[in-house]
Amino acid sequence: MISLQALKGLNFLNRKQDLIGVDIGTHAIKLVCLRRTASQWSLVRWGIIPYADEIPLDTPLMDRRSQAVMALQNYLRTADFPTKKAVSSVSGNSVIVRYVKMAKTSPAELAKSIKFEAEPYIPFNIEEVNLSFSILGESNENGQAQMETVLVAAKKDSVDLRIDLLREAGLQPVILDVDAFALENAFESVYPSAQTDTVLFMNIGASFTNMSIVERGISRVVRDVFISGNTLTKAIQQQFQCDVKTAEQKKITYGLAEDTTDPEAQQVNEVLMPIARDLVTEVQRSIDFYLSQGSDRSVSKIFLCGGSANLKMLDTFLSNEVKIPVEIFNPLALLQNAPTDLSEEQKALLPQMAVAIGLATRREGDGAR
Repeated sequence: MISLQALKGLNFLNRKQDLIGVDIGTHAIKLVCLRRTASQWSLVRWGIIPYADEIPLDTPLMDRRSQAVMALQNYLRTADFPTKKAVSSVSGNSVIVRYVKMAKTSPAELAKSIKFEAEPYIPFNIEEVNLSFSILGESNENGQAQMETVLVAAKKDSVDLRIDLLREAGLQPVILDVDAFALENAFESVYPSAQTDTVLFMNIGASFTNMSIVERGISRVVRDVFISGNTLTKAIQQQFQCDVKTAEQKKITYGLAEDTTDPEAQQVNEVLMPIARDLVTEVQRSIDFYLSQGSDRSVSKIFLCGGSANLKMLDTFLSNEVKIPVEIFNPLALLQNAPTDLSEEQKALLPQMAVAIGLATRREGDGAR
């Protein structure tokens, strides 16, 4: 999978040291440390640091930076992580991922000309972004050798914000990745036997949903859509004229479940169902785009992760609408040393850990993958 490791020009060692995967979300910060043992990953430590309830749902990271730094500092004082070196990620409207075909050249030559090659595909000022690329494969069109390449552009201010935040908290950032690619790494690590399938990941976060289609271990589609957990919560809040905490509780309690005996459950269902249908439209759009790229293609499963993955009946609703099996992703499923005595509340948090798990599989000096 690709990464943004080279974006800041940091110096990397060749040793494959453990890193802390730090997913800096809108509602919480998730941390994971993994260790490779033979052919399997082992869980060293994991944790979730929630933000204060009184912070508005749509508060950008820039405005909650000081709180995020303080929360990380306080947590790390007592958390027994074996390293201070960290890997984090970016996503949303500060990141653009494009799959393009280019004339065949060497990676070294492409690295030299990446600004020129990427500019037609990137809707940002090329001087305001950090660029990275990965060559997925080669093809031949009309007698011309081509490279299938994925380009990634991340706005410098978004990159700098995360790197500075980690440093202020006492961590040493060494790699910056992309949420969607971290999800692919998590899947590869947890379900190595399923790499012959084509799957779609939906990471339904607080501010947006990452969608990623992985074909036999190779990234083919990456999209971020702005239908999220906050979209659902705000709709309930507006309908019931209640505070955020009450709206969140109604969302968790009822979800998309239909209960004709409970007027409040029915009301929540009626509020959330149009949003769920909009989400289905975006899923179908991602699948249709993937199918348009070649014949004999199909998506065998959809994995849900993120804070709203456990929304009641969402998996059943999606499966019925798109006619594809849907599974809630448990990123700890096949990890050694994963806890087995979790409470129901802790189990409900597991889908939120997917990005952090994927980030924690990265190692210094491993290059783009």
